[in-house]
Amino acid sequence: MARRGQIRLALSLLLGLAILAVVLAQFDLSAVLASMARVGLGGFALIVAAGLLAEVLLAIGIYPFLPNMLPLSVVAASRQLRDSSSDVLPITQLGGVVLAARALVLAGMDAPLASAAVIADLTTETFAQGLYVLTGVLASLSLLYKSTALSPYVGAMLGGALFLSAGAMGFAVAQIFGSHMVERISARLFGAKLTQTRDFHTAIRRIYADRARVALSMLLQFIGWIGSGLWLWVVLMTIGFDHVFWTAIAIQALVEGLRSALVFVPASLGVQEAGYAALAPVFGLPPEIGLAVSLIRRARDIVVAVPVLLVWQLVETRRAARTT
Repeated sequence: MARRGQIRLALSLLLGLAILAVVLAQFDLSAVLASMARVGLGGFALIVAAGLLAEVLLAIGIYPFLPNMLPLSVVAASRQLRDSSSDVLPITQLGGVVLAARALVLAGMDAPLASAAVIADLTTETFAQGLYVLTGVLASLSLLYKSTALSPYVGAMLGGALFLSAGAMGFAVAQIFGSHMVERISARLFGAKLTQTRDFHTAIRRIYADRARVALSMLLQFIGWIGSGLWLWVVLMTIGFDHVFWTAIAIQALVEGLRSALVFVPASLGVQEAGYAALAPVFGLPPEIGLAVSLIRRARDIVVAVPVLLVWQLVETRRAARTT
């Protein structure tokens, strides 16, 4: 079973590399690098800071599911570990979720409660992401209709947004009302530890039964996703494109929807680059700018992820040393 999973992961990684190679072959990389150079060190520092703020906004969505109030620093670190690991390591999104739960355990939470909170958080985030994709496109409809070059894309954009949104929100609702995914996740998290598996199921059912907390988490997650759109707006401004607020919201919404739809590709390799490059001209931006944005995002992910993962390894090492 483990070997089969490794084979699927390797094939997914090869698919992502193939997509990336095709995308890079289509562009004048000197133009892409020139766009990236316009950002400068100061602009890149601003991009990193804006990304961290967006992560904090997304992290807050888990608070309604925590049995005890944890410091924001712990919650943000858990979320950053989840995203950093799936952004730069050859693991799936579920692998990142496991690490997020581990971070909460290191902060003192029981493993079943931490795992239930993180899984519920992922569920409400998926719903909010679907709503964000739809909102981004609807907000940019006036922009699309006004442009002769862009108006032919309106139907396709709206149809794609509806498809991605319905899929994401339908998946989330299925988890809330019960599905086999929760059983598969608990089996991966706890294996044959029956007591922890039982406690996990009890905790997740209790969370989903409180509809008010679920709705609050969805609202907080939606605000967090709007923050990710603001991050792209900052990136575009540092490159030199002003007055593109709704363009940034729409592009980021659709790219995130595409990343979620192809979540089996590790680190969204190639998928992210193709998404930004294909969507940029739809909204009146040069495709090279889209590719530049994706590479800037990769650079930002690496700059943040490396220290995050190193600190996590240090914490795990010290914990292991104390228990031996």
